[in-house]
Amino acid sequence: MEGKKTNKKGKHAKKDNKLINIILFVLICIFLYSGFNVTMWLISDRKTKELETGLYVNVVTEDESNSEDIKIDFSKLKEINPDVIGWIKIENTYINYPILQGKSDDYYLKKDIYQNYSLSGSIFVDSKTNSNFNDDNTVIYGHNMKNQRMFADLHKINNGELGNEVKVNIYTENAEMTYKVFSVHVEEPSLDLIIKNFSNVNEKMDYINNAFQKSNVNFNADYLNTECKIITLMTCDNNNKRRVVVNAVKCDNI
Repeated sequence: MEGKKTNKKGKHAKKDNKLINIILFVLICIFLYSGFNVTMWLISDRKTKELETGLYVNVVTEDESNSEDIKIDFSKLKEINPDVIGWIKIENTYINYPILQGKSDDYYLKKDIYQNYSLSGSIFVDSKTNSNFNDDNTVIYGHNMKNQRMFADLHKINNGELGNEVKVNIYTENAEMTYKVFSVHVEEPSLDLIIKNFSNVNEKMDYINNAFQKSNVNFNADYLNTECKIITLMTCDNNNKRRVVVNAVKCDNI
């Protein structure tokens, strides 16, 4: 009888040891996987910063007396990638990037301007958008990166950190355009936000008024009218479940 009891205890001990070994193995795998992801993110982050710095030095000329006034060498940008259609800059943010237009809407989600794999991706417009920003509404996308790169600083607009007079500068080969932000809000990703051209002026004004009313920041927008051209900047919120949406307009009367 005593021998049998010892046998049972031995079997239980072996099962317990096996379970502990399995748990330890799983924890080690999780640790290694997490470490690998962190390492890859750090490498990608460093590479992205190096590419951004090198690109900026080579293609952007700043006016020493006015930091808002920059000149973009689009001939050099086009040599790097003919998909470049513009450049976007927002003062007091890290947003200072080329704008690309890919073969599909997800082409530059994980590709940099050199068309190499990048966790940060690129700033890009809808593949069917008019590349000269002449659509009623040009939608521009960018990732919300934890290192404040790409469109992460749209959150500064959403939390009111930049105040209620925010300008978005868009540069193309043929024009320099200034847009004024009139709305920032958070939307469910399932909503259809991509209206490039409206069927009539009433639909366009309804869209503008609806966006203005939803804004989390009270912008002065008495200049809004149906002749204004809209840009919509979009990124993920910090939980990656909803979308931060910034609407800005270029109007003749501002």
